[in-house]
Amino acid sequence: MNPNKLLIDAGNTRVKAAQMDADGHLEPLFNLSYEELRETHLQAPVASVWLALVGGAAQQSLLNEWMKSQCGQAQVYPVTSEAHKFGVSNAYSEPTHLGVDRWLALLGAYNENKKPTLIIDAGTAITVDWIDDQGQHLGGWIAPGVDMMQKAVTDRAPRVFTDTQKIWGRVNQLGTSTPDGLLDGCVNMFAGIVRQALHVTETELDWFDYRLLFSGGSIPLLPVELKRKGELRSELVLQGLALYAREQSGI
Repeated sequence: MNPNKLLIDAGNTRVKAAQMDADGHLEPLFNLSYEELRETHLQAPVASVWLALVGGAAQQSLLNEWMKSQCGQAQVYPVTSEAHKFGVSNAYSEPTHLGVDRWLALLGAYNENKKPTLIIDAGTAITVDWIDDQGQHLGGWIAPGVDMMQKAVTDRAPRVFTDTQKIWGRVNQLGTSTPDGLLDGCVNMFAGIVRQALHVTETELDWFDYRLLFSGGSIPLLPVELKRKGELRSELVLQGLALYAREQSGI
């Protein structure tokens, strides 16, 4: 059996992985929390690891421990954001300041379909990025994720509290208690960011024939009319990593 390449998208709260065979084909492996990762064992040998890490020191330490136990002596290739790669130009004057997850999502999206694209990822943070049909990243936004919004309020406003039995708020609803008001307010702020991104895309950039790609665990909170405008694409970062892995192999 030829060892596979292992591609890892290590975010702030979850780890996604895929394996690549000798022909460059990808097969998703898992999408797990860091705690779940501890009990996960690989079933096939690994030749090399391609890593996109955005988590902090604690996540990195846990991930390193897991890779040491599961990947043996495999060579690890950490990927960082660049000024230009695979037809995409980074909008940042300091390219490495762009989160590698955002960079790889841009690479994955553009190399799949070279048309204007809006990418919205809603996880720990909400990120929004635009890339045109020439591969130019135009820039983007970063905002607190839904959970982070809630925590920011409860940490700073002692009289605002949450109901531990309720996890998500509701779009287009009016809260009739403090917990409902907070949950509903944060979810509607998220929906508002998405609506504003669409407004900028169509009014300021004058794009009408474009792709809208969603990823992240909070996307299900969006109202149906917004979700229908785009595609749910949770594998974009792994697709970007695959470009690097294939290049190194000459595939």
